[in-house]
Amino acid sequence: MGADSGAERRVYAGLTMQQRVERRRAALVDAAIVVVAEQGWRQLTVERICESAGLIRRYFYESFADLDALTVAVIDTLAEQLLTLVVRNDLTAPRAELIHTMVDEVVNYGVEHPNNVRVLFGEMAATDAAAQRRRAAIGRIVQVLASDGRTIHHVDDPTIDLTASLLVNGSIATLLDWLDGTIAMTQRQFIDDMAALWLRTTDNAIARFDEAS
Repeated sequence: MGADSGAERRVYAGLTMQQRVERRRAALVDAAIVVVAEQGWRQLTVERICESAGLIRRYFYESFADLDALTVAVIDTLAEQLLTLVVRNDLTAPRAELIHTMVDEVVNYGVEHPNNVRVLFGEMAATDAAAQRRRAAIGRIVQVLASDGRTIHHVDDPTIDLTASLLVNGSIATLLDWLDGTIAMTQRQFIDDMAALWLRTTDNAIARFDEAS
């Protein structure tokens, strides 16, 4: 009887206590993304987040020490989602195909989750910690692409880092412009042209390697 009662306390609505905590934490992160996307980082408060998530304040502090901790979690969550699209486990395909697939997946993600892209890369983050996390996230994306470049071309040259940084940072700003309607292109045209520009830029970088060798 005692063991059964303990099991009932541990599991509620099919979820363990830890699962419920994780679900509430995810709901708070999602709510913060909505608040920032609609009202901006400066309007992010514990009250607004809890109201959007449909949770009481004590559940906020169940997962986060303060608002800064939540903003860092927001950036980390979104950065990890984007990194999964950038990382290529198989680099044996033709370079044009690798580039086009990656651009296609990132742009499609932006179309399906425009709030996520705007929160991660748009308006300046509200805290120094979040801003540092954002810079680190962009740096990780640059590092992944630079590492792929070194693997594919069997060269170790700072031009690879320059090219990766130029493409990543430029593409972030360009994607935001397109999502905001500044660039008048269909989704397919935008993807194809972006991929072509990436390919042309990497071709030029490769040509410089050849000239130097």
